[in-house]
Amino acid sequence: MAANFGVNVTITNGAASPIKIQSDTPIGIAGSIKGATKEAIYNLAGYKDTTENPIFAFSNVLKAKEFVSTLIKEQNLQDYRLYDTLDCISLQNVSCVIIISFFIEERESENNIAGCIEALEMFRKSRHKTGFSPDLIIAPYYSSEAGIKEKIQSLCEGLKITGIVDLYAQNVGEAINLMESFSTKRLIATFPQAQILNSRGEYSFVPQSPFIAAMIAYADGEVEYGFSNSYSNRVVNGITGVEHFIDFVMGEDCDADRLRSNQISTIILYEGYRTWGGDTSDEDTIWQDLARVRTFDRVALAGQKASFKAIDKKASELYFIKLSVEEMLRNLKGAKVLV
Repeated sequence: MAANFGVNVTITNGAASPIKIQSDTPIGIAGSIKGATKEAIYNLAGYKDTTENPIFAFSNVLKAKEFVSTLIKEQNLQDYRLYDTLDCISLQNVSCVIIISFFIEERESENNIAGCIEALEMFRKSRHKTGFSPDLIIAPYYSSEAGIKEKIQSLCEGLKITGIVDLYAQNVGEAINLMESFSTKRLIATFPQAQILNSRGEYSFVPQSPFIAAMIAYADGEVEYGFSNSYSNRVVNGITGVEHFIDFVMGEDCDADRLRSNQISTIILYEGYRTWGGDTSDEDTIWQDLARVRTFDRVALAGQKASFKAIDKKASELYFIKLSVEEMLRNLKGAKVLV
């Protein structure tokens, strides 16, 4: 009760506070199911119909698969593309948050492109709508469209995250030519499509982007600072073949290395089907290493959040913020993330 006698007691933290670096990797998917209506999607989720496209977050990929599977069965639909996408992610044994931004597919392809772009734009509101914001964004079956690829790039640059797009080409040369329109550290381009045994017991070709997103998320959660590791040269579960044969000969000039040197992520057959590549197309070679880009993003974000506490505070408190940032950098250096 000393305060009653003119003595004021205050409690302060006179030491550096630990700074937490983001370790989760939510995957954002822009997708549709032919025949599904906005009303059906909202009703299944327990919401009344709204004017905006549905966007929902699921605690893990199994919950997302259950939702999509139920929607397909209840509406007697025949489009399993979104379910296959989720299955490709699930096969990599990741447990990250899945955010699905739905759009309604129509007969006119131009309307579908516009719908996909609108669904991608909804990711800007994802934190407000779902409580989560994506760290990776994919739009399987649609990202090969130039307009959608540009939208993903713009979105990722604004949110400072990574997008994975699929190249539609008939051979390695065509795929390399398509890279003429790429110059960004925010996108990973993939080629060719991968073959899987789908949930209906049939072999089918699917875009590579869901596999790559899952491999990145898996690498992120593998160790404490997993985001500093590359997803390249890792065995991918569930792949039984590729749409176009990619020649790989260790130490020799081959299709796989040509694709890799042109910043295209591909799949090779060498002691299992493996990811091969992982570079961005940025003009600055420093930012062509995706792991470096994502490490810088997360360290910068952690530093910004810590610095926010110093705004409008006394100069003495700035000192402890400075200590906190320095301690974070020392921890990263000790973990071999920084040198």
